[in-house]
Amino acid sequence: DPIVGLLITILILQVVWGAAKTIWERLMDAVDPKLVDAVERAAARVAGVQGVQNVRVRWLGHNLEAELHAAVDGELSTAASHTIAQEIEHALLHDLPQLSAVAVHIDPAGADGVDHHAITAHHKAARA
Repeated sequence: DPIVGLLITILILQVVWGAAKTIWERLMDAVDPKLVDAVERAAARVAGVQGVQNVRVRWLGHNLEAELHAAVDGELSTAASHTIAQEIEHALLHDLPQLSAVAVHIDPAGADGVDHHAITAHHKAARA
Protein backbone atom coordinates (compact mmCIF):
# COMPACT_ATOMS: atom_id res chain seq x y z
CA ASP A 1 0.00 0.00 0.00
CA PRO A 2 2.73 2.56 0.77
CA ILE A 3 4.23 2.09 -2.72
CA VAL A 4 0.85 2.68 -4.39
CA GLY A 5 0.34 5.75 -2.20
CA LEU A 6 3.77 7.05 -3.20
CA LEU A 7 3.02 6.51 -6.91
CA ILE A 8 -0.30 8.34 -6.58
CA THR A 9 1.45 11.18 -4.75
CA ILE A 10 4.02 11.46 -7.55
CA LEU A 11 1.27 11.58 -10.18
CA ILE A 12 -0.61 14.25 -8.23
CA LEU A 13 2.56 16.33 -7.86
CA GLN A 14 3.20 16.10 -11.62
CA VAL A 15 -0.32 17.36 -12.35
CA VAL A 16 0.01 20.18 -9.81
CA TRP A 17 3.44 21.15 -11.21
CA GLY A 18 2.09 21.24 -14.78
CA ALA A 19 -0.90 23.35 -13.74
CA ALA A 20 1.27 25.73 -11.71
CA LYS A 21 3.69 26.11 -14.62
CA THR A 22 0.84 26.86 -17.04
CA ILE A 23 -0.69 29.42 -14.68
CA TRP A 24 2.70 31.11 -14.14
CA GLU A 25 3.31 31.30 -17.88
CA ARG A 26 -0.12 32.85 -18.44
CA LEU A 27 0.54 35.39 -15.70
CA MET A 28 3.77 36.29 -17.47
CA ASP A 29 1.96 36.50 -20.86
CA ALA A 30 4.00 33.57 -22.19
CA VAL A 31 3.04 32.35 -25.63
CA ASP A 32 4.30 29.25 -27.43
CA PRO A 33 7.13 30.35 -29.78
CA LYS A 34 5.61 28.12 -32.48
CA LEU A 35 2.58 30.42 -32.48
CA VAL A 36 4.79 33.47 -33.06
CA ASP A 37 6.45 31.65 -35.98
CA ALA A 38 3.03 30.70 -37.37
CA VAL A 39 1.93 34.34 -37.27
CA GLU A 40 5.09 35.42 -39.09
CA ARG A 41 4.74 32.73 -41.78
CA ALA A 42 1.04 33.42 -42.36
CA ALA A 43 1.62 37.17 -42.69
CA ALA A 44 4.55 36.67 -45.05
CA ARG A 45 2.37 34.60 -47.41
CA VAL A 46 0.00 37.51 -48.11
CA ALA A 47 0.44 39.02 -51.57
CA GLY A 48 2.34 42.29 -51.50
CA VAL A 49 4.17 41.62 -48.24
CA GLN A 50 7.93 42.00 -48.69
CA GLY A 51 8.91 41.30 -45.10
CA VAL A 52 7.56 40.71 -41.62
CA GLN A 53 9.26 41.73 -38.41
CA ASN A 54 8.59 42.69 -34.77
CA VAL A 55 5.98 39.96 -34.36
CA ARG A 56 4.47 39.91 -30.89
CA VAL A 57 1.78 37.61 -29.60
CA ARG A 58 0.43 38.08 -26.09
CA TRP A 59 -2.40 37.27 -23.79
CA LEU A 60 -4.68 40.13 -22.87
CA GLY A 61 -6.97 38.63 -20.27
CA HIS A 62 -8.49 35.60 -21.95
CA ASN A 63 -7.78 36.92 -25.44
CA LEU A 64 -4.75 36.17 -27.57
CA GLU A 65 -3.62 39.18 -29.62
CA ALA A 66 -0.90 39.63 -32.24
CA GLU A 67 0.88 42.65 -33.61
CA LEU A 68 3.49 42.90 -36.33
CA HIS A 69 5.24 45.16 -38.80
CA ALA A 70 4.87 44.29 -42.47
CA ALA A 71 7.01 45.85 -45.18
CA VAL A 72 5.23 46.67 -48.45
CA ASP A 73 6.27 48.53 -51.59
CA GLY A 74 6.90 52.12 -50.55
CA GLU A 75 5.32 53.37 -53.77
CA LEU A 76 1.89 51.94 -52.93
CA SER A 77 -0.93 54.28 -52.07
CA THR A 78 -2.20 54.48 -48.51
CA ALA A 79 -5.35 52.67 -49.60
CA ALA A 80 -3.39 49.84 -51.23
CA SER A 81 -1.15 49.48 -48.15
CA HIS A 82 -4.22 49.43 -45.93
CA THR A 83 -5.75 46.71 -48.07
CA ILE A 84 -2.64 44.57 -47.58
CA ALA A 85 -2.83 45.15 -43.83
CA GLN A 86 -6.45 44.03 -43.86
CA GLU A 87 -5.53 40.95 -45.88
CA ILE A 88 -2.84 40.09 -43.32
CA GLU A 89 -5.31 40.48 -40.46
CA HIS A 90 -7.91 38.40 -42.31
CA ALA A 91 -5.42 35.63 -43.09
CA LEU A 92 -4.22 35.47 -39.49
CA LEU A 93 -7.73 35.35 -38.05
CA HIS A 94 -8.56 32.46 -40.39
CA ASP A 95 -5.28 30.54 -40.02
CA LEU A 96 -5.05 30.97 -36.25
CA PRO A 97 -8.58 31.00 -34.82
CA GLN A 98 -7.21 31.36 -31.28
CA LEU A 99 -6.32 35.00 -32.12
CA SER A 100 -8.97 37.53 -31.15
CA ALA A 101 -7.24 40.62 -32.54
CA VAL A 102 -4.41 41.52 -34.92
CA ALA A 103 -2.66 44.89 -35.25
CA VAL A 104 -0.62 45.41 -38.41
CA HIS A 105 1.85 48.27 -38.81
CA ILE A 106 2.80 48.90 -42.42
CA ASP A 107 6.38 49.91 -43.19
CA PRO A 108 7.37 51.24 -46.62
CA ALA A 109 10.03 49.11 -48.27
CA GLY A 110 12.25 50.29 -51.03
CA ALA A 111 15.73 51.18 -52.09
CA ASP A 112 15.37 54.89 -51.24
CA GLY A 113 17.59 54.48 -48.15
CA VAL A 114 15.30 56.58 -45.97
CA ASP A 115 14.90 55.48 -42.35
CA HIS A 116 11.16 55.86 -41.93
CA HIS A 117 11.46 55.35 -38.16
CA ALA A 118 14.21 57.91 -37.53
CA ILE A 119 11.84 60.37 -35.89
CA THR A 120 11.14 57.95 -33.01
CA ALA A 121 14.44 56.07 -32.92
CA HIS A 122 15.79 58.06 -29.96
CA HIS A 123 12.82 56.91 -27.84
CA LYS A 124 13.50 53.27 -28.59
CA ALA A 125 17.25 53.66 -27.95
CA ALA A 126 16.52 55.15 -24.52
CA ARG A 127 14.52 52.02 -23.53
CA ALA A 128 17.20 49.56 -24.61
